[in-house]
Amino acid sequence: MLPKVPAYHRNGDVADLPEIDAKAAATNHPDEWSLEPWSAGQRRAYDLQKAEERQAASAAVRERAADQVNGKLLIRSPG
Repeated sequence: MLPKVPAYHRNGDVADLPEIDAKAAATNHPDEWSLEPWSAGQRRAYDLQKAEERQAASAAVRERAADQVNGKLLIRSPG
């Protein structure tokens, strides 16, 4: 059996993975996985990034769902 090591996701999750998989995750996805715990500053940066992504996605949905009609906002129902 391969030795397992912790792999730390930047959202705070910890996964015990075979060493080769943990190293591959940290190497291939360094913005998401690390072999060391994420610092508080790195976690805050992640939280801010996720908040910005949610805000941008929400704005994009509102933009697609709304039409300007005679100066009023018309929301289309899905379907």
